[in-house]
Amino acid sequence: MLGASLYLSQSEEMNMQNLKVLNEVGVKTIFTSLHIPEEDPEQTLSGLKRITGKIKNYGMNLMADVSSSTLEQYSITKEKAIDFFNEFGITSLRIDYGFSYTEIKTFSKHFQIILNASTITEETCTSLMKAGMNLSEVTVCHNYYPRENTGLDRNFFLKRNKYLKDKGFKIQAFIPGNLKKRGPIYAGLPTLEEHRNIDPLVAYMDLKETFLVDEVLIGDILMKESTVTRIKKWIEEEVIVLPITNVHTNLPENFYEIHHNRQDVARDVLRSEGSRVALKGQSFEPIQAKQRTTGSITLDNDLYGRYAGELQVTKRALPADDRVNVLGQVKDASLGLLEHITAGVKFQFMEDYDE
Repeated sequence: MLGASLYLSQSEEMNMQNLKVLNEVGVKTIFTSLHIPEEDPEQTLSGLKRITGKIKNYGMNLMADVSSSTLEQYSITKEKAIDFFNEFGITSLRIDYGFSYTEIKTFSKHFQIILNASTITEETCTSLMKAGMNLSEVTVCHNYYPRENTGLDRNFFLKRNKYLKDKGFKIQAFIPGNLKKRGPIYAGLPTLEEHRNIDPLVAYMDLKETFLVDEVLIGDILMKESTVTRIKKWIEEEVIVLPITNVHTNLPENFYEIHHNRQDVARDVLRSEGSRVALKGQSFEPIQAKQRTTGSITLDNDLYGRYAGELQVTKRALPADDRVNVLGQVKDASLGLLEHITAGVKFQFMEDYDE
């Protein structure tokens, strides 16, 4: 599952256009915050009112980050909180601090409850259950970290998520966008520090396949539509789309088709399972041999005899070989995808142009 963030300090036009794109690619959860210090309370509420109808029309779930200070900020008493949240079309509450477990239980009758994943302890779990809550019905959401070098450590994150899963919680976490970063730092909004500057699809797959995350949220204001589409293609079709550059002008006819990595996985390269069969009988003249860096896309030429027509992607640096034509290069930020292309996994190339 993929969700996205919407910031009410952005222009209404931008938010509406962003919602339209997100709806088209199947995003169903929209995260926003009602207690970001640098945002004006009146502007936040007026913006929320204008977009609530659109979110409802798209059938999206509106998740709001709230705390007791949120109510103070908008001069709302706790007794009026449920009506306040309902008025603005909020369906999920990410509760940060300032509410008792009894109050959280009351909220759970009206909203999906989401708690801060970093603050869950044994005492928290016991108190939630004493208040009558089933932990399997509660989601926990990790923070995003705007400042460089403050995102979570990989080992800590895995250990924490194993603990949370053992307790029965569903888990959410953030990946950065790659089109419009959110201020005031403009350095991306990831949960894991190592995800800050990589292909968001790499970050998405890492969270889902390594870190037990149930729903991934885009932290930043905007992500390239092509990137969201690539994430959707993995979710719906299990195809990993590799952004590529330095593409040769003379390509085999099957280059942009969907390829399958062979079941007998090679140490050094991805091997397109049916490439030699698809290109059988065709001639591939040698071109100037090049050093094969990690992520080089290659085609064995006529000098390789029966291997001619085999399309590969290098998983490590390999020397130049007169028998191997280099046709392109996977972009550096996306090289982490190669480790996810295991036995039988589908992959496809997409020439990437900066947007």
